Amino acid sequence: MISFFRKIRQKLLQQNRVSRYLAYALGEILLVVIGILIALQVNNWNENLKIREKEKLFLERIKEEALWNIDILDNQIKIYQQNASNLDSVAFALNNDLPKNEHLRIPASPFFISAWRLRNSAYTELVSSGSLGILSDIKLREILDEAASFQSITIQTLNYWRDMSVADINLFQPYRIQEIFITNGDTTQNMSLDYDRMKGQSEVIAGIQFWSLANRKFAGGILEFREYFQNILDRIECLENKNCPN
Repeated sequence: MISFFRKIRQKLLQQNRVSRYLAYALGEILLVVIGILIALQVNNWNENLKIREKEKLFLERIKEEALWNIDILDNQIKIYQQNASNLDSVAFALNNDLPKNEHLRIPASPFFISAWRLRNSAYTELVSSGSLGILSDIKLREILDEAASFQSITIQTLNYWRDMSVADINLFQPYRIQEIFITNGDTTQNMSLDYDRMKGQSEVIAGIQFWSLANRKFAGGILEFREYFQNILDRIECLENKNCPN
């Protein structure tokens, strides 16, 4: 093609037909420009295809991690709710001078605070690499940012309550006992609080009631945290089905 245009230019110059030469030269330049634009368009299309494929992989990872986190948080909600209910029963029994029964579980520490390990490596990787923008849906990015922010607040709150539990150690320490159980020849040891000695101890009972309330607060906060991950799942699902609201 290039040699063809070169021959035409040479022929036109030999014939001293400058206007025709300029027309062919402009046409040649135009073809080159069009070729470059087409090449750029194809390159942009390929790059966009790679980005969308990368986005798809990250969406799958984010979805898997959200499902994992929901399962972990559901378990934590259950633990804190059960612990609060048990502490209510213990406080009620102590307040009413009821005898200890086999169904009454006396905790070793009423300020039970669990820990959990959530997964957010996909989001962290996107943020640390400055690639969060490959997620084309702005709303999803906002939800991910909100979930990360709420997680930081949750960690700070739990650290505060852990500090509170350390301050309450002296209140319950005098009532801690070690129980030894022998089952089929096997010996197991278990730490708990001495129920009988706690009877009539209003300060201790108030402490148990306080930590019952704290556990319910934990459960409520975790439930709110869980909603962020559910929102992430809902958003990804509507993106997959292409029926997200505006």
